[in-house]
Amino acid sequence: MMYVTHPLIKQDTVKLRRYQETIFSRAIEANTLVVLPTGLGKTVIAAMVVAQRLYNFKESKVLFLAPTRPLVVQHWQTFKGILNVDDTVVITGMNPVKERNELFKKNRIIFATPQTIENDIMRGLDLSDVSLIIFDEAHRSVGSYSYIYIAQEYIKKSKNPLILGLTASPSSEKEKVDEICRNLFIKQIEAKTEHDVDVKPYIQEVETQWIKVDLPVEFQRVKVMMEDLLRDNIRELKELGCLDSANLKKINKRTLLKIQSDIRKEIVSGIDSYKQASVVASAIKINHGLELLETQGIWTLDEYLDRLSKQKSKAVKKLLLDPRMLKIKMLVHDLRTSGIDHPKLDQLVNVVKKHKNERILIFTQYRDSVDKIIDRLNESDILAHEFIGQANREKKEGMSQKEQIRVLENFRNGIYNVLIATSVAEEGLDIPKVDLVIFYEPIPSEIRSIQRRGRTGRSDTGKVIVLMAKGTRDESYYWVSVHKERKMMEIVKDMKSGTGQKSLVEYDINKLYVPVNENLIQEPTLDIKGFGQQSIKQFNKENEDKIKIIVDVRERNSNTLKILREKANVEIKQLQVADYLLSDRVCVERKTIDDFLQSMVDKRLFEQAADMRRNFEIPIIIIEGNKDMYSGRDIHPNAIRGALVSLAIDFGISIIPSLDEDDTANILYAIAKREQIEEDRIVALRGEKKPFSLKERQIYVIESLPNISGVLARRLLEHFGSVENVINASEKDLLNIKGIGEKKASEIKKVVKSRYGSLDNNI
Repeated sequence: MMYVTHPLIKQDTVKLRRYQETIFSRAIEANTLVVLPTGLGKTVIAAMVVAQRLYNFKESKVLFLAPTRPLVVQHWQTFKGILNVDDTVVITGMNPVKERNELFKKNRIIFATPQTIENDIMRGLDLSDVSLIIFDEAHRSVGSYSYIYIAQEYIKKSKNPLILGLTASPSSEKEKVDEICRNLFIKQIEAKTEHDVDVKPYIQEVETQWIKVDLPVEFQRVKVMMEDLLRDNIRELKELGCLDSANLKKINKRTLLKIQSDIRKEIVSGIDSYKQASVVASAIKINHGLELLETQGIWTLDEYLDRLSKQKSKAVKKLLLDPRMLKIKMLVHDLRTSGIDHPKLDQLVNVVKKHKNERILIFTQYRDSVDKIIDRLNESDILAHEFIGQANREKKEGMSQKEQIRVLENFRNGIYNVLIATSVAEEGLDIPKVDLVIFYEPIPSEIRSIQRRGRTGRSDTGKVIVLMAKGTRDESYYWVSVHKERKMMEIVKDMKSGTGQKSLVEYDINKLYVPVNENLIQEPTLDIKGFGQQSIKQFNKENEDKIKIIVDVRERNSNTLKILREKANVEIKQLQVADYLLSDRVCVERKTIDDFLQSMVDKRLFEQAADMRRNFEIPIIIIEGNKDMYSGRDIHPNAIRGALVSLAIDFGISIIPSLDEDDTANILYAIAKREQIEEDRIVALRGEKKPFSLKERQIYVIESLPNISGVLARRLLEHFGSVENVINASEKDLLNIKGIGEKKASEIKKVVKSRYGSLDNNI
């Protein structure tokens, strides 16, 4: 096998295998999704495509995207060893915005996280000179993941666009594979399996072993009690018409979450389904507890029940008052105190001891289990370290990306030979020569199972051990993943043969997603003065292109902004008032239900309302979400109703409900369209807030008194005539004002009359 000779490839660094050469030759011609088992050189193919694009388009750039910073850094280091290109850089959210802009301009190959690039595109990042974007772990390109928006903007803006998607495991669902292809504008799929003749010589053998354990009698007691609780919830859901069967064997997490989603939609549409919502919420909690008991152990379950007891929802409170749940909590805590836990832990320690001179990677679903596993291994004089995600949990901070990189480096250098990881280590990361991968539990995901196994057997024979509890979800989850993997392999085979590509949409790469073979219908035309003969659609589009919406920088990460960019000319600015400016007289503040309630608690709501009213003729608040506003926080429903009434009557603010960010975007666009096209109004950025009027300043002063709302402040001023008279009024006089009782009057006078610095500062 000869080394590749290319002006931008370092001499004697790349030997292309036959299958890599075939994939490369096709990937430089059209947008391609490469499906290749882990360890078979997807990155090498990508490096070759990069070299060719930079050679063909001398002044262009290449953008390489990967989900996490450690993975981005890893790819950057790999490419530095392959390519004769000095101008390469890593850009993530750790770099300040101005610095990112400069780095993007100065370098030819940019390695970045998708969220960073998405945010920068929203700030105006120019992709016109990017001749190639590589989407690593391309199976993430579903839902609202950042890859989708970046691909759309790239296809629209680039002068010479080409997309390369890389994945080892697309999906076991044909619809999802189609969605990935649509979202990344894929025109062809290059797929290989470990059974292909040209791939087989490079596949390392991976031996898989299953170790099964029996649940202890103590676990079985807790399990029976929890199943009894769950069964009652399931029967009630059946009686309420949410389920056809109350058979526990037919109920799983996915079923319950689907029921919960349907119930929420009913509530939003005005149907009184609050009882159903409470019951299904309780069932989901119990079901999760059962999963922890069966697959993780007593310690993890006890931690979960402790967190549950701190939640304040009605469903949780009702559940925790059930005598059976009280008994379960007590029993679980007693078992934890007595040192009884899942038999998997003992098996895990035994396995690790047998392989103590090898590099071992242990996967588990839950962070609580990570801590417990580390404790048990350390007790047995086995040096182990955690590898977890960045998000913080209630009692535990996540790992920063810098920490993640340091831990991987220490693991690579043998400072510790056992790493206990959550899902963050499943994807892409290059952890060389892992001799043994241990699944602390099977997972019902073919993608994640493949990724876990792919951490071993890269350069030498590997081994995988799966721990399972007999007769539990462990066994069912294992078989779910097996069936999904088989299904995925069938899809990949179809991709290879071409049958799987029939549903791929062909499009003109110079336009954004326009089907080439679509049956076009001739539209009626109008003769409009000044425009000549053109279609109604074209005329409307030209007018709608003029619609401008100014968005506050704090909204830049919302899906609302992404959707608005598809419809209007969006500018992101630092706004002094509101979140969206839709014309010279209309401003909109967007609040989720949680944010709305929080703004009541911290008293931001009426300050924001006053600013909006003072600066704009038509202020609007959109309240977004489909959950029950009155049960989300410990706020009396009458207080919430009072706030809504005050906004409408005292401030003249219109309140518009919205289901979600998509709905919000469409509402904003409809308002902007009406204002700017039908009413012929402009939208412009206001400078500073309008200053407070004398009347507003007087209200503000009186509002600062204890328990005085805006409504009461106005009543006091209207009755006494001035701020001075309000301050000087006696308690008896204050009692004449509606809404002020003896306690409130006493507190007001206490504030007014008390000497500054008095020891008693509590009102």
